[in-house]
Amino acid sequence: MTSETRKRSRPLLIGLGAFVLVGAVVAGIMLSRPPAPAEATKPDVEVTTASVSRGELTERVRAKGKLAFTNARKIGSSKQGTVTWLPDIGSVLAQGQALFYIDNEPVVLFRGTLPAWRSFEQGMTDGPDVQQLEQNLLDLGFLDGTPGETFNWLTTAAIKAWQKSIGLEQTGTIAVGDILFVPSDVRVTDHVAAAGDQAGPELMTVTNTDKRVSASIETAQSELAVVGASVSLQLPDGTQTTGTIESVGSPVEEETPMGGKTLKIPIQVRPDDAAIVAALNNITVTAVLTQVKRDDALILPVTALLAQPGGGFAVERVTGTGTKRKTATVPVELGAFADGQVEVVGGDLAEGDTVVVAE
Repeated sequence: MTSETRKRSRPLLIGLGAFVLVGAVVAGIMLSRPPAPAEATKPDVEVTTASVSRGELTERVRAKGKLAFTNARKIGSSKQGTVTWLPDIGSVLAQGQALFYIDNEPVVLFRGTLPAWRSFEQGMTDGPDVQQLEQNLLDLGFLDGTPGETFNWLTTAAIKAWQKSIGLEQTGTIAVGDILFVPSDVRVTDHVAAAGDQAGPELMTVTNTDKRVSASIETAQSELAVVGASVSLQLPDGTQTTGTIESVGSPVEEETPMGGKTLKIPIQVRPDDAAIVAALNNITVTAVLTQVKRDDALILPVTALLAQPGGGFAVERVTGTGTKRKTATVPVELGAFADGQVEVVGGDLAEGDTVVVAE
């Protein structure tokens, strides 16, 4: 924008956000004035101006979100006994490692989504839990063969080899509670129990090892929340990075700052560069969602619009400079609105024209 010396005021139409019902918006935000002459010489008038441009008309929505490790929950064991060891807070536990010890024997992390609901032993019926167990034994280097749903002699041999590697009695069977299937590696965030306590279903709190940004947006902005869409992320120190929308939830009720209720759409964003957020946890970040509403639009600021008597809109176009500067009222037809900008779909305006805008 540019500025020159001015000794009179001009009517304003101040528009904020996207316009859905133009007439309603005008009634609420326009400062009316008498119609200007079609063209006038104004050699000594202070105005703020902007250029008419052509390009993408982009909607931007900013939302505060929380960057944190995902899937916080409590874990424990159905195995009876006394807790004799818990890992340090902050520890990351991977496939094949001990989650905790009960009666001085380890309960080991195996990967999988099915819970260990029965013992693993010769003669058991086939099932996907057997295949899940065998996949772990293969991953850890103990199974000689292809994982399947049948518990056979190869499974027994693999279990014995695994038990020997961690100092357990080589029985070839696994009792309920000796292993815990979880979908991925875990990070220990807190202890619920302590050494000497009786074992139970809640011994410590863990999260996944990956981080996500959890945020929510207004339901009216739902078209911007698309799985796979790119999002800009601003960290507290000003660092800019990007993320990808991983999930979009159904509308949920949230409290407003004034104590009321409103519907919001929860979204989860995966940072594209994990290294940038590696040292951060439980911090507030700003997520900026964008959507291109028009690819090749003639664009000007909403604050350039003037409501006209009888309806419609116009802008004041500026030509010339100094004593030769002139302004002319140019009627315009409007298209889409986004982020303080408006698309012009009709009228005698061109890219590069200069128009007066409200300060």
